[in-house]
Amino acid sequence: MQKLLALILSLSIVYSIDPSMVQLSTEKMDELSQSNLGKFILEMAQTHAEMRGPLDDLVTAIGDLENELTAELQQLEDDFTRSTNQHQVTQENLDINIGQTEINIFNQKDFIDAILLPSIDQTNSKIERLNGFMNDNRDSLSRETLARQNQHQAYLDRVSEHQGAISAVDEAIQLINSLINGNISFSEKATIHQAVKRVNNKIQKTSTIHPLVEALLQLTQNFSDQGQAKKIKDLLQDTRNQLVSSLNQENTDEQQIQETWEARQKTLNTEYQEFKRSVLEATYVLAAYQNKLKSTKEALEQNEQDLQNYQESLQQDKDAQAQEIQIYNELKAQYQIQLQTTRNAKEFVNSAEFSTVIRNKLNSGGLV
Repeated sequence: MQKLLALILSLSIVYSIDPSMVQLSTEKMDELSQSNLGKFILEMAQTHAEMRGPLDDLVTAIGDLENELTAELQQLEDDFTRSTNQHQVTQENLDINIGQTEINIFNQKDFIDAILLPSIDQTNSKIERLNGFMNDNRDSLSRETLARQNQHQAYLDRVSEHQGAISAVDEAIQLINSLINGNISFSEKATIHQAVKRVNNKIQKTSTIHPLVEALLQLTQNFSDQGQAKKIKDLLQDTRNQLVSSLNQENTDEQQIQETWEARQKTLNTEYQEFKRSVLEATYVLAAYQNKLKSTKEALEQNEQDLQNYQESLQQDKDAQAQEIQIYNELKAQYQIQLQTTRNAKEFVNSAEFSTVIRNKLNSGGLV
């Protein structure tokens, strides 16, 4: 503001004239006195009435001040424009970041609600079902194993029964042969009856052989000749053959049952291993979903924090811009007032009345 000081000094030289010698326009004086700058210029001019200087210096000083104020106002405009543009860029970028972050938050919430949580529930349900299948499989294996053990024990009991019956039949055949061959007499035929009775005791009543054995009991209870003895022998031999055939069938059936059981065991164990493998796979998938849920929630929290930061930054930038606009408007108004005052002073000193009066005074020898 050095030029402003020069203007004040120059104006004080021009206006330091005896008020009785210069008749200035009352309107112009009033206009200048309305502003602090104009009032200060007039007061300084009256105070330094004894100082003098050329009129052209005053005109130049006013022009320089006007140029300086104009340049400073233009600089203010340029700075404000740059600042406004920067705020616009900043706010546009923040709006973009806010919009993109809001989209990310929506997508992440939708991904959690529509994909991850249902998938986790479905996988948990699948694991629960598979564990149920595994438990049912082991229950079936335990139950069928016990049934098979009981079945095999029943087979062993029947084998023992058949073997005991065959042994008793062999004993009876040996006795009847001894009777037929004359090694024993018919008086000892009770021993044959007792042997057949032991066969009967070995054979269950549900057996198909039991009726034949019952008939033998009747025959051996009271027979008295060789013909009857031979008939009993034939029946005993037939009974033995049927017992051997039945035992062979028991062994064949047991072998087939054992093969079927072993295949059943293999099937159950294969199913169990498949269920177990499926549980491991589902557990791995569940862990992957849970890890994805965790990372997505963390990203969601970060995006929500970023969104808050962006919104706060946007508001702060808008507040700063509003403050800058207020300051800009105040400064611009001050510059415009100063410019108008300067232009009014410039117009005043360039007026014909002011120039004539002041130049005549300076040409006449200046102030005494």
